[in-house]
Amino acid sequence: MGSLQSVLEEQLATMPRIIAMELVRDKLKAAGHAENEKLVEQIVDQLLGAGSDKEDGDDGDVLEFETDEEIVLEFTDADIARAQEYVDKISETIPELIHGAAEAAAVTMLRQYERDWAAWREATDIQMDQFRFNLQARWGKGFDALRMLIELSRDIGTDFYRRASRSRSRRRAHLNKALSHLHVRAIQIASEIMVLMENGYADGAMARWRTLHEVACVAMVLGDGGEALAERYLAHEIVEAKKGLGQYQQCHPKLGYAPFSIRAAARIERDYADAISRYGKDFGGDYGWVAAHLGNPRPNFSNIEDAAGRAMMRSHYKMASHNVHASTKGIAYRLGSLDRQYAVIAGASNSHAHHDAVAADVVDARQDRAIDGAQQAA
Repeated sequence: MGSLQSVLEEQLATMPRIIAMELVRDKLKAAGHAENEKLVEQIVDQLLGAGSDKEDGDDGDVLEFETDEEIVLEFTDADIARAQEYVDKISETIPELIHGAAEAAAVTMLRQYERDWAAWREATDIQMDQFRFNLQARWGKGFDALRMLIELSRDIGTDFYRRASRSRSRRRAHLNKALSHLHVRAIQIASEIMVLMENGYADGAMARWRTLHEVACVAMVLGDGGEALAERYLAHEIVEAKKGLGQYQQCHPKLGYAPFSIRAAARIERDYADAISRYGKDFGGDYGWVAAHLGNPRPNFSNIEDAAGRAMMRSHYKMASHNVHASTKGIAYRLGSLDRQYAVIAGASNSHAHHDAVAADVVDARQDRAIDGAQQAA
């Protein structure tokens, strides 16, 4: 199956011959010879290959052919200029050529994949089954421990939900709701991490751990803040809704979506105004729900980490962020790299060398701080 590059190279390689044939046709017509496509082909063959057999001192500007009549073609500077015009004209069509070649290559590739898909899929499934078997042999003990923790957490959450739903007390209603929902989300995220690791996607698992860490930190802060803070946390949904409304209204025309209904948009605006009136203007920030609790009008996630007592995980969190964002670090360090060096990994790997990656991230951070300090001192 030819690649797009090979298709383009094949098309571009024909350009010199196309230009030469146009020149030869014009030369023959100008000399009064009848149209003879076979003769044109023969002349072009010799013309394009003339340079390979020339001896020193040969005049390569005149080509002679024996047919029923003698044909002499002489190429002048004017012909060279015309050839350049042909090149310029063809160059203008290159974007169309590339587009056409891309479409042709895509169709060819799709047809071959459709034809061979069943056999390819069967072979891949067999390969992945063996891969997972080897992965389980290497990491099975750790996987089982995580599975057990997830199931234990699910049972604890189920028991908590049942007791909370039977209680008539409203003293901790907001706190119970917030913690219960965060607990459920944490279990789902942990289950996603389990699936990714069991299939060899350590970097994806680390990216999901980033979210799990955020959920855990928020739950810890809510646990310390109590019912009043939990109420603010749940009410902060309207701030996210207000932000989402603004983004949607900007994007929907280009997406071809219908605009938000006037009534729904007005309701969001009204509820947002009520929340700001009740909790203060700082409530409208990204982490506005925790602003008053921390005494910080513009808190960020690092402040929440500090309040939760989980600042020691910041280097891990930063390293996990590289797998979420399109940073250069995200392509330079891969947890699935077997040789612990830069590697292009387009699939699963049975290496989960996170300690080395975190250490490298910490070293880079220290180096950055040292460079900043040196620059300031200078």
